[in-house]
Amino acid sequence: MNRISIYIFSIIVLLASCRADDSVDTDIPPVAPCEPTPYSLELPPHFNRINYPIIPADNPMTIEGITLGKKLFFEKLLSKNNSISCGSCHAPAYAFNDKGMVSSLGVNGTQSIRNAMPLFNLAWTSVTSRRFNWHGSAGTLEEQALGPVRDPLEMQESWINVVSKLQSTSEYPQLFQKAFCTSEIDSNLVVKAIAQFERTLISGDSKYDRYFLETEEGIDLPGDYTPTAQERRGLEIYIAEGKGDCFHCHGTPFQILWSNNEFVNNGLDASPDSGLAQITKDPLDLGKFKTPSLRNLNWTAPYMHDGRFGTLEEVIEFYNSGIQSSSPNIDGSQKPRSLTAQDKADLLAFLNTLNDSSFVNNPAFRP
Repeated sequence: MNRISIYIFSIIVLLASCRADDSVDTDIPPVAPCEPTPYSLELPPHFNRINYPIIPADNPMTIEGITLGKKLFFEKLLSKNNSISCGSCHAPAYAFNDKGMVSSLGVNGTQSIRNAMPLFNLAWTSVTSRRFNWHGSAGTLEEQALGPVRDPLEMQESWINVVSKLQSTSEYPQLFQKAFCTSEIDSNLVVKAIAQFERTLISGDSKYDRYFLETEEGIDLPGDYTPTAQERRGLEIYIAEGKGDCFHCHGTPFQILWSNNEFVNNGLDASPDSGLAQITKDPLDLGKFKTPSLRNLNWTAPYMHDGRFGTLEEVIEFYNSGIQSSSPNIDGSQKPRSLTAQDKADLLAFLNTLNDSSFVNNPAFRP
């Protein structure tokens, strides 16, 4: 065999071996396609009276994303010494509030400076004030979820460490692959998942909701949800400008959420905490804090941004006789009321019709 023949034979053998290697590669199973399952919020029927929540285009809701977000919400790896989670200060049994705590405790018992806000109907903030937290420090739910992890009074951890801890587990990379089509975890994806779960926390099944469904939506429900005479009087006091005058900030029954989600100085102090002004640097925002919903008050004591009132009776008495009218930027609707003892009892009775026990007992929201 001459040199040319040997050369040609060698090339043929080499090509054949390459084809053999290629055939081995084809035996490797292809990566399964990533197709997260779209999810639409399940809304109570009467929530059709308010605008539908704005879901961020870059964080569409999926079943896999919500499942991951729920697990992360109760995940203690998000804290410095793996001791607390979001759910430690926002317990489902208390409308995602820290029951009885004036301000929550962070890692190693560090005292925070604000009363933990209850978490429900958060998806509608994006169509109203577009700000989260008592003093409006976050513009989206995703942004809000970033803060507690690195807060020196709360979880006291760095996102670099959190991501490293999650990435080193056997389950989280797989869950992120299912939810976001990548097993590479980062802080952006963590807060997106948590925000998806939080948008499912919808409360709209109180006694008064059911009465509203029957009388305004024409939906026949089992049971009798007709307000008592005292509860009816309480609603009248709530709405009357010469009495409770609560609706300016908390809305009417037709506004469903029982909060305008805006920031208001309600006259708590003559020299108030900075509030929203801490974020906006606008002196006209001094003392303004987010108006909380009146839903589920049975489980969310103590009240106000600093938890100063332990009972609803104290809150009602504050609005009756304790407003500091000299407080700067005080809302125009904030003025002393002239409620009798019966008025106050009636108003309290009405507020209790807004408690949603099905929400706090919903197993879908439990770890």
